[in-house]
Order: sequence, then structure tokens, then C-alpha cells
Amino acid sequence: MTAEDLFSDWGLWFLAALLVAVLLTGPVPVTPSEVLVIGSGSLAAHGSLPLWLVAAVTFLGCLLGDLAVFIMCRRPALRILHRWAWGRGLHRRMLRVTVRLGPRTTWWGLLLIRWMPAGRTASMAAAGLTRMGWGRLGVLIVCGAAVWSGWLIGLGWFAGAATGLAPWVSTLIGVAAGTMVGFMIAVVVGRRRLIGNRHRHQRRAERGGITP
Repeated sequence: MTAEDLFSDWGLWFLAALLVAVLLTGPVPVTPSEVLVIGSGSLAAHGSLPLWLVAAVTFLGCLLGDLAVFIMCRRPALRILHRWAWGRGLHRRMLRVTVRLGPRTTWWGLLLIRWMPAGRTASMAAAGLTRMGWGRLGVLIVCGAAVWSGWLIGLGWFAGAATGLAPWVSTLIGVAAGTMVGFMIAVVVGRRRLIGNRHRHQRRAERGGITP
């Protein structure tokens, strides 16, 4: 079976599933879309899927998912979401992710945490809760979707092109590499957060005349 036959048989269904999974990962971080995106990059490296189509579908799904999280975390939408038990549970999960990752209110901070696991959700939830303006949000969503999509697709594509191994093996290599990078960024962000909290505590103690 040629790559063209493979794509005509199930490629469109795979891309449809990829679009839905990437979109859902925004409000539901446990959706394993990262594996699908990395796998799609590996398949593109083997000629089974068009790279440009994989990139377009992933970018669109990320864009829509991020926008959904932002809208759900703004006050008018929260009132509607809280009418249902599933909506309240979904909001609580997004808040837990945001608190655990330590959201940054700066534009660069919100872009940086997207590299970490569940960072998309934390970034957009923080933007919604802080009522970021639509102008800055538009730039953040477009840049964030481009970075997130390009990074994950690139992991799969380079793993497949460099090793020549089966797509599922290349996908595992890409997932391992992405997890390692995300962990290192999480360590750096967590350390900076700890140092910042320590400095704030010291300043409060000095203003209050207390020796820390």
C-alpha cells in the first residue's frame, strides 16, 4: 500500500479526530492530543500524511480550543457554565491546572508556560481570569497556536526523518523528548516562582519591621 492509498483510506478520518482532540485539550487537559500531534508529524515524515495539512488542522484546533478556554474563564461565560455540574467540574479542573503551574500575568509568561504539560489550559485560563484585552489575546492565541503546533509536529517529523523507524517508534521518541523539555521548563519556572515568592516575603517582612 502506497502513502497515497493510506491517506485516501483513513487519512481524513485521522485528521478529523486530530482536530477534535486538539480542540478538546484546551478545556479538558487530559485529552491525549499531544501524542496524536506528534504521531501526525511522524506520519508526515514517512509520507503518509501531507505536512501542510497536518499543520493547518493542528493550528486550527489549537486556536479554537484556546479561544474556548478564554471565553469559559471570563465572568459572563462562567455564570452560564456554572449552571451545570459538569461545567462547574470543568472549571475546577482548569483552575487546578492554573494554580499548579503558577500562571504568569505577563504576555511572555503566558506564552512560556504553554510548553509545559497542560500549559495551554493554564495560559488561556489565566488570560481569561485577568480579563486580557482582545487585541493582546489575539496575538497570544495566534503565536501560542503556532508555537505549540510547530513544536509538537516538529518533534514527530524530526524523529521520523532522522531515525527512519516505524511511525509509532518515532512517536514514542518524540513524546519522550517533549516530556523532557517540558519537565525542564517546569523546573525553571517553578524555581523562579519560588525565588519570587521568597523575595516578596522578605519585602513584606522589611516593611513590617520583622526580620525574616
